[in-house]
Amino acid sequence: MSERPRQAEIIRLYHDASPELQRLLRRKLGNRQEAEEIAQDAFAKLCELVEREDIKDLRKYFFTMANRQAVNVLRRRRVQQHHLIREQAGDGTEPVGADVGGNPEFAAMHAQKLALVKQALRGLPAKTRHIFLLHRFQGYTYKEIAHQLGLSRKAVEYHISRALSAILSAVQEA
Repeated sequence: MSERPRQAEIIRLYHDASPELQRLLRRKLGNRQEAEEIAQDAFAKLCELVEREDIKDLRKYFFTMANRQAVNVLRRRRVQQHHLIREQAGDGTEPVGADVGGNPEFAAMHAQKLALVKQALRGLPAKTRHIFLLHRFQGYTYKEIAHQLGLSRKAVEYHISRALSAILSAVQEA
């Protein structure tokens, strides 16, 4: 197949499949703008590969490239969340108790409560912990979390309530 008809086929594919691909990416990422950018990036990469004869199913290749890019975005988010959580929890570069006004007793109490909160978070089911951290440390709304994870808003409320109860119980027991 010559380059020109193949290029026309890729452009037609983008116009035909892009809305569906963007919907899938929006569901996966929970972000319309990122979904559009990934679809456009995948299209641009597909255009660069126009001369490749070994790509038999352009649609499948297009969707696979976009899906891999979305997975990379989600991985980057997780790494960023991990670093943010460590900073928020005192595992970052700032020492725990640095903002307690020099009161060693208060710093020790703060460190103890922080350790209890961390322990309570580690004891939560992974899904509950993930939802709680998305809400508290990433600032996602219940609606955004529900959309991103394919859950109902009630389910998100349940997980956050469960996490808060566990943290409150851990701190009150001390």
